Amino acid sequence: MISENNILQKLEESVSSKDIESVSKAVSLIDMQSCSPTDIVNALSRGIEKSREYFKNGIFSIPDLLVAIDAYRQGISYLKEISPKFMSQKTEDEKPRVVIGVVEGDVHDMGKNIVAAVLEACGYQVYDLGRNVPNAAFLEAIRTTNADILALSAMMSTPLANMRVLIEMARTMFPRTAIIVGGAPFDADLARRMGADGYAENAITVPDETKKLLITFSSDKKLIK
Repeated sequence: MISENNILQKLEESVSSKDIESVSKAVSLIDMQSCSPTDIVNALSRGIEKSREYFKNGIFSIPDLLVAIDAYRQGISYLKEISPKFMSQKTEDEKPRVVIGVVEGDVHDMGKNIVAAVLEACGYQVYDLGRNVPNAAFLEAIRTTNADILALSAMMSTPLANMRVLIEMARTMFPRTAIIVGGAPFDADLARRMGADGYAENAITVPDETKKLLITFSSDKKLIK
């Protein structure tokens, strides 16, 4: 008989090797009486972390990373089927909440889509508003979700003036929500001058930056371990 530890190791390796079929097989072998859903999620998450390292080191391309994320999602989907309690309200409420979108005046959303997928795979509750999103929609989403983080994307310089207005409004209305920005026009200095709390150079660095912001903003915020 295969031990639970070996199965969890196989689950981690299946994600980092982009083997979607093996993920479902590994989850199906787990005895839910002796292995908690948290153990399974942690194994899947370790696979994502390894995939992020592969990307950083040039081993994975963006398509490779996206397949690994699909493998992670397959594992989560199968876990929901065999353990309905996994998706209890408490589980969802424990996740840090991120509202993300491309600001009004910009329709380039490929980078944003990858960031949203990576954040979801890293354990965040992601509310993706899409592209060309009006300021009012961002503010309403922060209010209704009680977002911990507002993630704003722009690939052109033309919407930056409007983004600055949005950041100022969000800062005034929701002072406990951290703001992170990213996209082609940005570097750390511009992000700071725009009034953002953080800047992510790419999708791989986003989870590290958001974790820093969660720690900085409040000790009672929900943290990613």
